Amino acid sequence: MKSNPWFLVSLAGAVLVFVGCGKPASSEEAGHDHSEHAGADESAEGVTFKEGRGLQIPSNVVKALNVLTVEAEERPLSAELQITAQIFALQPRVLASSRLTVEQAEPLEKSAFTGAKLVSIDRATITATRLVDLIFELDASSKHQLGDFVTIALAVEPTTVLTVPRSAVLEGAASTFVYVVNSGAYLRTPVTTGARSADFIEITDGLYAGDVVVVTPVDQLWLSELRLTKGGGHSH
Repeated sequence: MKSNPWFLVSLAGAVLVFVGCGKPASSEEAGHDHSEHAGADESAEGVTFKEGRGLQIPSNVVKALNVLTVEAEERPLSAELQITAQIFALQPRVLASSRLTVEQAEPLEKSAFTGAKLVSIDRATITATRLVDLIFELDASSKHQLGDFVTIALAVEPTTVLTVPRSAVLEGAASTFVYVVNSGAYLRTPVTTGARSADFIEITDGLYAGDVVVVTPVDQLWLSELRLTKGGGHSH
């Protein structure tokens, strides 16, 4: 019988959003011995979670969800940093100021900017506020008015770093992680991130080149794991 695509989409939603309801799958249906699931929760549709291995999802659900994966790989990456500054002088030079934290400002002292030059960093208020004022000289060829806000971009030479697509990274309040394909399962793996561009983000710790990570739907995998481990569904 030909599969109904609407049925598959409905099944996918039931598995990854409302996991844990209904009759448990047998060991033969799940393809695993129940002894392997000590300490794991299991959904009616066969989605399971095991500590140290991750989420195990039936292939038909993986297909219905259109789970996409890529390898973490090294590539040239130019960091994106944009600073908003306000113009306060037009003569004899066009000057603009921006206020940043000490930690944000220090790496910028030896940096180059597109269409602007960092003139000075005023640390007079550092003790009271932990903020410093950066003074930029702007390209005078552009038309400016006093009080205008301008965006100053940091010009960075590309460096080769380990990267994944930005959509692969889920940044929560307590941790940042990706889902790594682990022997057919999907293991949530904490990572440390670095520079980022419009499409990619640097991974400074947690992955190796060649690791296969999920690009989409990362948020649905996370919701499924939460429901299986935090009591959102039935434990078996």
